[in-house]
Amino acid sequence: MKNKIAIASAFIAASSLATAEIVINDFLSFEGFIDMSYQHGDIDSDDVSVASGSDNSFQVDQVEIDWLFDFDPVTAQIDLAYYGSDAAGNAGFDNEGDVIVEQAFATYHFEGDFEGSAVTAGRFASMLGFEAFEPTGLYQFSFAYDYSILPGYSEGVKYTYESDNTFFGASILSSYADDQGYTGRLGGSGDSNWAAEIAGAYSMDNGVSLFLGGYYTDADADNDFTNDSNVDGETWVINAYATFETGAWLFAAEVNYGDSESGAFGLDAEDGTLYGSTIGGAPYSINSDDATALSGLLMANYAYSEQGSVTARLSYEERSLDNATAFSGSDPAFPDVDAGDVDAEQYKATLAHSWAFTDNLLLVTEISYIDGESDLDNGLEDEDFDGVLGAVELLFSF
Repeated sequence: MKNKIAIASAFIAASSLATAEIVINDFLSFEGFIDMSYQHGDIDSDDVSVASGSDNSFQVDQVEIDWLFDFDPVTAQIDLAYYGSDAAGNAGFDNEGDVIVEQAFATYHFEGDFEGSAVTAGRFASMLGFEAFEPTGLYQFSFAYDYSILPGYSEGVKYTYESDNTFFGASILSSYADDQGYTGRLGGSGDSNWAAEIAGAYSMDNGVSLFLGGYYTDADADNDFTNDSNVDGETWVINAYATFETGAWLFAAEVNYGDSESGAFGLDAEDGTLYGSTIGGAPYSINSDDATALSGLLMANYAYSEQGSVTARLSYEERSLDNATAFSGSDPAFPDVDAGDVDAEQYKATLAHSWAFTDNLLLVTEISYIDGESDLDNGLEDEDFDGVLGAVELLFSF
């Protein structure tokens, strides 16, 4: 779980959602949740690559059971998760419909002069980002970023130090680029990748908390651009956010900036509608070994009672790809195309309401408006679209 110094109490007050685990014995306990939703979306586009129309869906988005072990001073955790088709992409997984090991790690907690320090090894979540990875930690249904440049889960070793108002963490990881075809072996021959992450936070007595972190990853591939987008190069991202908690109000602001030489910020035609690109009617994915990305959010949450809260959020995403390549897959009828310089941006405005029926059952309703456009060269079609997403989410936690 990501470190959240100031906002934990605000979320509990806003949702009244239970977070205590079920204790089996002195050494073993577990917790988890079932997340399901109904979604309706409408999109209006001026380009044939993104068809205008509407869609409805009802599904179980995610089911998770977390097994917690406590053999003081050693603790461990194993998270088993099932993702529905829509939720899998948001979580960074491609194998929707399968049960996966989301996290599996062991932690040694130091005592005495080093109390507050811990070393963790295994598969665990990134420390970066204001928004949590799990629906039990979100203030609304959807994520702020549809094309997030922030990392998700990886294997490695992490050191953390935490006190009442400070947090510091640093980790060495096998990879943050698995979706690009890298095997994540901490270097070596063939396609491989390694990453490092560092983060720090400080919480003030006046309700203000500050967070600053980032990651660096170095990719080593045998080939330049292929349809798997494997290229040598470095990627780095800086993440900073601030929160202010006063009474029943919580305010948050976040900014992310990154630079990639390894194709980490590509735009996939199957992932969404941030850009449009068709050649002869075929959708093309676009990537570049010289790309930058910028994103950010502003959020306000008001808990008007012990059961209910309202959240308003505005988020923004932008990507600039220089000398990009467009490819549609392995079909020889649609060869790779020089896409030139590509610029794409998207705004998202969200209004959500949460109501806790009980300590374990939460209902979230949301409506989001999305507006995006792109500017592409060399015959690729520009895109200008807007859309509306409505969702009703029922979240049961234990």
